[in-house]
Amino acid sequence: MIHLLRAETHRLWSRRVTRYFPLGMAAVFVIGIGIAWAVIANEGSNVDFVNDMAEGTGASGILGPVSSVIPVMAFVIGASFIGADAKTGMLEQILTWEPRRLRLLAGRIVISIVTAALLAMALAVFFIALLYGLAAITGSVDGTTGELWANVVGVVLRTGLAAGLFCAFGLGITLLLNNSVGAIVGFLIYWFVIENGLVAVFLPRVAAWLPVTNAASFGTGAPVQRLSGSVFSEQGPDVVNDHNYLVAGLVLLLWTAAAVAASAAFFRRRDIA
Repeated sequence: MIHLLRAETHRLWSRRVTRYFPLGMAAVFVIGIGIAWAVIANEGSNVDFVNDMAEGTGASGILGPVSSVIPVMAFVIGASFIGADAKTGMLEQILTWEPRRLRLLAGRIVISIVTAALLAMALAVFFIALLYGLAAITGSVDGTTGELWANVVGVVLRTGLAAGLFCAFGLGITLLLNNSVGAIVGFLIYWFVIENGLVAVFLPRVAAWLPVTNAASFGTGAPVQRLSGSVFSEQGPDVVNDHNYLVAGLVLLLWTAAAVAASAAFFRRRDIA
């Protein structure tokens, strides 16, 4: 099994998307911080690291968007990992090893989870370091406490775990569809149009239990929020808390387990042709 895990690690890191996607996200973080610095310098405002990070570990703060985008990156990596074998013909070769199909799939899932988690934690740490540097230059980093850093560490670890689960989720969905491009494009459309759009507005109770929403909640430690009331009323809908981040983590785990179990059952019975 050790040799299998080593081989799958090499195979995953040989994928360009595994190396360049995280680097691209890191570059986006740098550009974003640079733009923030330019805006702050122009407006004469400042950044308070302690307040921003305290908010980031709560309901909406600075880490919220990061904790949503990083799992999506992990989904793409997982989808690309299994999709590459379908494109090159390796999947058919794997299917000839019928007694070891599930063992091979399990090794691939384990490596995907570990790799995506490490990449996600590295990106989260990098973003926090950039924010700290921006605060040191344009504002204040005074007042940091052990409790604050403990919360930050919790955010980093949970973001990594959410990314690892999402990577396995993407691998499972792609295996079911047998098309990595279709899985990635379909997921992005689902994320932007369905989960964050139609369902969030018209079926908010359902939206509170969907995967990306719960991944972001689990990463930041914030409760899952949803709309309550009609969007067509004069006052508009209220925003209420639905469930906490621990329940969100369990929901994400169940989504991943369902995708992996379904893909494993399909992969076990799949024909070579």
